[in-house]
Amino acid sequence: MSTARFEAALAEAGVTAQTLSQADRDALDRDGYLILRGVFDGAQSATLTETFEHLFVPSHQWPMPRGWDTRHAMLNEDLEVRRACLAAPLLAAAHHILKRRFYLADVQGRDPKPGGGLQKLHRDWVVPEGPAPMVIGLAFLDAFGAENGATRLLPGTHRESGGPDAYGDHGPDHPGQVIVEGEAGDVLIMDGYLVHGGTKNRAGRHRRNLQINFQAHELYGAGSTTLPQAPAALRYLFGED
Repeated sequence: MSTARFEAALAEAGVTAQTLSQADRDALDRDGYLILRGVFDGAQSATLTETFEHLFVPSHQWPMPRGWDTRHAMLNEDLEVRRACLAAPLLAAAHHILKRRFYLADVQGRDPKPGGGLQKLHRDWVVPEGPAPMVIGLAFLDAFGAENGATRLLPGTHRESGGPDAYGDHGPDHPGQVIVEGEAGDVLIMDGYLVHGGTKNRAGRHRRNLQINFQAHELYGAGSTTLPQAPAALRYLFGED
């Protein structure tokens, strides 16, 4: 598939040369992540939160059981959620990292329960060595901070070697970690090889988010979600030709 067609699809979705600043691009290259502020306004965040709650599925009812300490929403077949994940800043950041055609592979919802959410440090891309053909986005539906289980990151580790569990022997604190903070409507976007993990929800407040997975198009294949009711331009960004 031609590069020109994909770049035209990005342009149709609102991506321009000015969507990301040079400082944004530098941060993605250097740190492996970027917090995009105010991607969704209050009304859109509220609508996405309503959809999260409507499509919440208890952990034991998922095809593969989820952790007991986290609430999950099954969002991948909701067209409006998937449409929201194609916001221009997200597409621009994913394109900067991957530098080739990619598609929206998956989106689900996650909300650590009070006292839950702690994860060991890990990489989402599980092949032993990077770079990863994957970009992860976390769209905040509630405010994120150290008290309600926000994500911790190790900046720059997307450029280091090591498998998915290279940092797994560290406990809840690492001297180099950064705790993400933001408001509803912000989106954290990061390289799929960046070391990160959830922290414990000590405050007991909701920390709902959309977990967005962009993948290089060569990974598209059997089992990928198809939404025939979506417009052709969206289906293309969902990976279909």
